[in-house]
Parts: sequence; C-alpha cells; structure tokens
Amino acid sequence: MFRFLSNSTLLQTLLFRPLSSATATATATSTVDYLTNTLGLARPSAIAIAEQLKIKTTTRPDSVVELFKSFGFTPTHIATIVSKLPSLLLANPVKNLAPKLQFFSDNGVSDPALVHIISTDPVILRRSLQNQIIPSISFLKDLLPADHNIASLLTAKRGTRLVHTFSRQMMPNVETLRSHGVPESSILRLWALRPQTLSFNADGFKGVLKRVKEMGFDEKGLNLIHGVYALCAMKEGKWESKVSVFRSFGWGEEEVIALFVKQPTIMHLSEERMKKPLDFFMNELGWMREDISKYPMVLILSFEKRVVPRCRVLQLLIEKGLVSRKSMGRALTIPEDRFTKVFLSSYEKEIPELLEVYQSNKVGLPQSAVSV
Repeated sequence: MFRFLSNSTLLQTLLFRPLSSATATATATSTVDYLTNTLGLARPSAIAIAEQLKIKTTTRPDSVVELFKSFGFTPTHIATIVSKLPSLLLANPVKNLAPKLQFFSDNGVSDPALVHIISTDPVILRRSLQNQIIPSISFLKDLLPADHNIASLLTAKRGTRLVHTFSRQMMPNVETLRSHGVPESSILRLWALRPQTLSFNADGFKGVLKRVKEMGFDEKGLNLIHGVYALCAMKEGKWESKVSVFRSFGWGEEEVIALFVKQPTIMHLSEERMKKPLDFFMNELGWMREDISKYPMVLILSFEKRVVPRCRVLQLLIEKGLVSRKSMGRALTIPEDRFTKVFLSSYEKEIPELLEVYQSNKVGLPQSAVSV
C-alpha cells in the first residue's frame, strides 16, 4: 500500500474531492492565480507557465500538491518542479505519480534524497515505472558494490541519467565485460561516463571489445572502457578517415593504434581538430612521431588556450638556454599552477617579459608560428 494511501483523509482528498464553484472551475481560479497563490510562484513565472498549462479544475493540481507534500516536498520544491515540468501538475497522482515515488522510497531513497532527485530532474516521473524505472534500479543494484546505495548515486550530478537512458541491452553487455575480466569499478565508470555505450547492440559490443583487446588494451586498465566507448561512438568508416589524417603526417596504422591505446580520447576528435595540433607539433615545432607518442595528451589539449601560449614561453626559455627542448612535453601537460611556478616565476628575473608573452598569447593565436 502506498504511503499516502494509508491516510484515509488524504485518500478522500485525492480521489473524491468535490468540484465546487470556489475551487474547481477555471473561472473562479485562473491558472496564473493558482500558481501564484497556491505554489507561491512569481507572477511573471506563472504567466509564462500558464502559456503551457491550462488548469480547468483545481482538483487534480491540489491532489498532486498534497501527494508531494506527503513525501516531504515543501511548497518551494513543488514550485521548482512545476517550473521545470508544468504538465506534472496535471498528472494522475494515484496511477502515475504515487507508485513511482513509493518505489524510490521503498528502494532506499529517503525523503530528503527523493526531494533532491525529483526537484533536480522531475522528468524522471514521466518515465515508465515498469519499462524504465524498475529495470534501471534493478540494474544499478546489480552493478553497484555492496557499500554503495542507490540514493547516493541518483543524487549525484547527472545521476538520474541511467533512468532516462536505460535499455535492456545493458545487462548482457555488462556480463560480456565481466566475462572478459573487466573490473566492476571500470564497468561502473563506463556507466557513469557513457551509459549509452552499454546500450550498444550486443553482438556489435562483443566485436568492439574483441577489437580493443586485439589492439593491446589491458582489460584491467581504465583505458579499455574509453577505447570501447570511442569505437562504439564511431560511425562506419570514421576510423579509417581519422587514421588517414595521421598517415598524411607520416604515421603508420600500427603507430596510430599504439597512440590510441595510450590516449583513447584522441579518436573523439574530429579530423580537422586532429590536423591542427599535428601540423603545429610536427611541421612547426619539429616534433617526431616518437615525441607525440610519448606525450599523446598534447593532441587533445586546448590549442589556443594552452598549447600555443606555453610554447611561446618555452621557445624563449630554450633560446636562452634555460630549459632543454626535452622538457616541452612535460611542460605542456602539467597543471597551470605548476607551469606558472616552474616555467614563469622561476625565470622572471632572466626574462622580465616572460609573463607578458604568456598572457598576451592566451588571448588568441600568435602572430607567427612557434618553433624551436
């Protein structure tokens, strides 16, 4: 029995409220007035919502409000929900809303957590209880370690994404990963980052997993899930198209594969986005393929905001003999505060204009190419 149905007075309120002239007609209580007076919405917000929502009788909205209150929602929470999803105010509270709220409550989602989840993502209450909510929560229970709980995951940033993206294909694909020795922590990471990957066609998913293992990905390493995602997300012919970009700079496919294994996110880049750093590092800076293979992250760093400004600084330091060319790869990948300390502050006496060079080049591309 649903929690709110245990209260007979509330049950009567939700199911058998009489339609009186004072509360049930649109002429007595306009949509805007209802939203402002009952929910406390600001009039401009209420007017905007009223363009999407027409309350002809207050019976159902009142029932929805009472239902939310019975689960610990305050008027402010309810106003937030209605602002995000006005149509929810006209949903059937008994048939559609209460079973879903009760299901979450019965599965370890306390009232405070439930309030947070629904207030953040009310669309979750539009999902099918039988086809989306129940299967997705069952899936999570199977996936999560024993010391994790459903509420902590659903209240995290974008935590309700699984409910929206869940497909019955996910569990077979999880079992495929498990059968190949992929750790539970990696599987959970894949779900958290790219849940749509687990919805990939089962046979196709097996083929992708086989392919990344043949490329050299370690099933115990976290990079494998990034490799799986990259290939699952890639349309037919895209791999060859991207490899062709590298070939134009003298790379062989085996070298590209080795680079992909070290830094899978490289294959998320568009062909044009690949060309710019490859051209810069290999043609302007004179880097060899081995240099990029040692520091593959340089290809995915922000070209304008990080690569060019730092290279301008490093060019001056190398010309003055203060640092070696070999330090460039590390200098590009370290955090901003570390770069400032090691390569700017440490040499401000020798090159007073160093900070100015760095800051001026962070605005946009340099007037001339950087070379060392």
